Amino acid sequence: MKNHVIAGDRMEKYNLNVKTPICGGYLSSIQIDLLSIIQCDSIEDLIDFIKNCDQINHVKGILESINGLDLESAKRSVFKSYQDTMVFHDKSKTEARLKRLEYLGLSTEQEALEVIEGIRLNSKELLELNHHFIAEERDQAKSEDLYEEMTLLNKELSIFNSFLIGSGKIYNVVNKLEFDKDRKFDFYHAKRDLDFATKNGKKVRYHSLLVNEDYGLFTGKTKEAILNIIKDYVKASIDFINNYNEEYHTIIDVDLFNEIVSFEKDAEGNYYNIWEQKYGISLQELLECFDYALQNKKEGIRYLYNEPFLEDEERRKKVLETLTIIDRLRPGLIDTLGSQMHITITQDLDSIKRCYKDFKDLQDKTGKEIQITEFDMSLGKNDIPRVFGQHSDITLEQVYEIKKKKISEISDIINSSGIKLSGVSYWSLTDGTDCNLERVRSHLLKEHKINNINQIPTACGGLIPTHKRLMKSQQLDQMLSSSSTKDNQIQASEVK
Repeated sequence: MKNHVIAGDRMEKYNLNVKTPICGGYLSSIQIDLLSIIQCDSIEDLIDFIKNCDQINHVKGILESINGLDLESAKRSVFKSYQDTMVFHDKSKTEARLKRLEYLGLSTEQEALEVIEGIRLNSKELLELNHHFIAEERDQAKSEDLYEEMTLLNKELSIFNSFLIGSGKIYNVVNKLEFDKDRKFDFYHAKRDLDFATKNGKKVRYHSLLVNEDYGLFTGKTKEAILNIIKDYVKASIDFINNYNEEYHTIIDVDLFNEIVSFEKDAEGNYYNIWEQKYGISLQELLECFDYALQNKKEGIRYLYNEPFLEDEERRKKVLETLTIIDRLRPGLIDTLGSQMHITITQDLDSIKRCYKDFKDLQDKTGKEIQITEFDMSLGKNDIPRVFGQHSDITLEQVYEIKKKKISEISDIINSSGIKLSGVSYWSLTDGTDCNLERVRSHLLKEHKINNINQIPTACGGLIPTHKRLMKSQQLDQMLSSSSTKDNQIQASEVK
């Protein structure tokens, strides 16, 4: 692949000005489905999408609802139907469960138990459909203006030569409710996402085989049982990846390990191995689960160890120690260290200088490749009230100016370090699909600092600054507020 720097005159981008062979963008399964709707070139294409998409093909009357509509109206209708299949992420688990039962055509929990126990004749089909169905939205998937946001993103996909897809994670693949061994591993979402990338002429980084969230998959299980699940899943995943590549040659990178090291320090003030602390699983035992990946590693594919917050010196030291142990115990397994680089606009630049000095030293000593794997820069939760609070003292215009300057400074640091990056991937592709926004909103709601999510329209975290349009409305609000203050001052003066 040729050196790639984001360019183009269609829309401004908040990208790192660094040359890399890979320029990637993260897309969730939901976003890929919604982009697939937008990319339909005919009503026939749209009908085929509906029939093959388990998220909406059981929605009552969906095919009839587009009869007689022009293509654009039909796409908007199907897009909205897709959004309506999910509940907002901050709603109760009960609402999500009821939405799932409704979609499966079940009216009670008792009927769901009958499916799980295999009493109903169509239990297998319903268990599969249940595994494919996404009940809760992510990354603002129910936003009212998401169609326009995704349409804009679709026009900008040419800036990427690679997609980062996360639908191969263990909890997306292992069907917890399926007891038939031949159907235990279900790559439905991963296959759909890979097909989308292939259709659009993009390579893929497959994210991520080892993750520390299990969504109940390991609950109540022994260490040995957990290790067996991981081992079987790794084998199934590597076979799936290699088989897909035999036909399409789409996957070039696989994140084998994601976030082994804790985000917080323990009581002694040290970062630690999450798996050891949570399940009593040592790094050696984890690595044994990946012997099949090493033995069946194909030419032209790289395996990554991916970690966030490497700008923190102590955490970076622990991660590099972990990587050293992995290299000693399983030489040749990990080709690339991935630095996620989720940062805020207040990130200390000296911390980045020290980080890239260590990366350069690692590269010089070991030949390891380095990738920035999930870059975004947003407002932190403490800065949000300064922009959108009752007593705001920073404008959106200032935020974007600071962000642009900071990204330029970070780019200079990276280029001056002498590091050879093999790739940069962007996580939050637009302000309206920014994962930081969901996280910040949830924190502020929990702390009772906001009453509803609409009080925080953006965290300015997108590669594409789609919410710059809010600047005009913010400026108008300030003008009106200023005018109101002056009127009050005049009235007060008249009273005196």
